[in-house]
Amino acid sequence: MTVSRACRTCGSMQEFRMFNAAERAAVRAEKGAGHFVDDYWRCTAVGCRWYQRYLNRGEDGLLPEELKIQAVPAE
Repeated sequence: MTVSRACRTCGSMQEFRMFNAAERAAVRAEKGAGHFVDDYWRCTAVGCRWYQRYLNRGEDGLLPEELKIQAVPAE
């Protein structure tokens, strides 16, 4: 499931999806083991690392570089 949200990094409306396990682990490592991460969503645009809470843009940030959305190779 995705939702359309304004992405601060991309500067436009983008599709966001809920965090996967690796993204939840990365934010927990940054913010502390007790930090609740089950309502974070991330931008799905190629090259983007932006994330935010579902309804709270004040709870946001950038995921680590290794979790950047990669372009799908052409076949």
